Amino acid sequence: MSLRILFRPDQIKSWLAERNGTPARRPGSDDDLRIVFSTQNGEYAPITFDELIETMKFHHLVIMVDQEPGKTFYKFYQHS
Repeated sequence: MSLRILFRPDQIKSWLAERNGTPARRPGSDDDLRIVFSTQNGEYAPITFDELIETMKFHHLVIMVDQEPGKTFYKFYQHS
């Protein structure tokens, strides 16, 4: 596992594109974010990339990812 923290929009967008990930949010929540790697996920509704970045900025979030090709591990963290 090769972990890296991403916070720049271009880095996040590239990581998502390489893994066919879609940003999503739990309906009724403004900060319960996920990255969906399949087309079906009933608990989370897709959001735009811009919405993801704005939410991350507003809530001071970064994303830690496994940068190895094909790996989809990620976790959102709040920073101060």
